[in-house]
Amino acid sequence: MCWLFVLCGMAGSVHARTVEPGNFGAGIIIGDPTGLSGKWWISDRRAVDMSLGWDFSGKNDRVEVHADYLWQFPLDIAEMQGRLPLYIGVGGRLLTGHDAHAGVRVPFGISYIFPRAPVEMFAEITPLMDLTPSTDFGINAAVGVRFYFK
Repeated sequence: MCWLFVLCGMAGSVHARTVEPGNFGAGIIIGDPTGLSGKWWISDRRAVDMSLGWDFSGKNDRVEVHADYLWQFPLDIAEMQGRLPLYIGVGGRLLTGHDAHAGVRVPFGISYIFPRAPVEMFAEITPLMDLTPSTDFGINAAVGVRFYFK
């Protein structure tokens, strides 16, 4: 966990840069799932995020892969230096293992994009509807950080 603070500190020394369309960010997600996270900005208010991680919600640990299309809604807060968008999305997920699941995700979240560093922190809650092997409902929640590359 301390390497996360080192990464943020190193990113803080990078010259001013903002997240723009075409930028790709990679980092970690902690919660359900826990693993690697990526995000690709399509426009200044649209993005695709994805994750490869472990799902700890069942009896057996399983690998989860998901991808979501996101709509960003920036909050306009006086004197805020960074960007603070709320977001909602729709996507899909696949859980591996003996009882593999495939379903739909609807993430709701908030992120903070630092003004002088290519870093984004985020938190989300995601209602789920698994469609296979049977219809089932659930909720995931996670936090994470991503470092952006040009």
